[in-house]
Amino acid sequence: MSNDRERNEEGQYVSTITPERVLEVLREDDDPVLTAKEIGDRLDCTSEAARQRLHELRETGEAESKQVGARAVVWWPSK
Repeated sequence: MSNDRERNEEGQYVSTITPERVLEVLREDDDPVLTAKEIGDRLDCTSEAARQRLHELRETGEAESKQVGARAVVWWPSK
């Protein structure tokens, strides 16, 4: 990730990781569930960036999640 990333009118970085791309990873991966870190690894972004897009997908009903450990959350596409 370079410092030459595009910024919006307020000077904030524009996200290059879209919810649609995250959903595509969820649907196409061989694993039935993925963590935000795994998605971040596949998209070459931080797990936090992936997590933010995952929360957006959950809000729109396109993804679901479940906590499976003290800190682990897994995600999958909604049916």
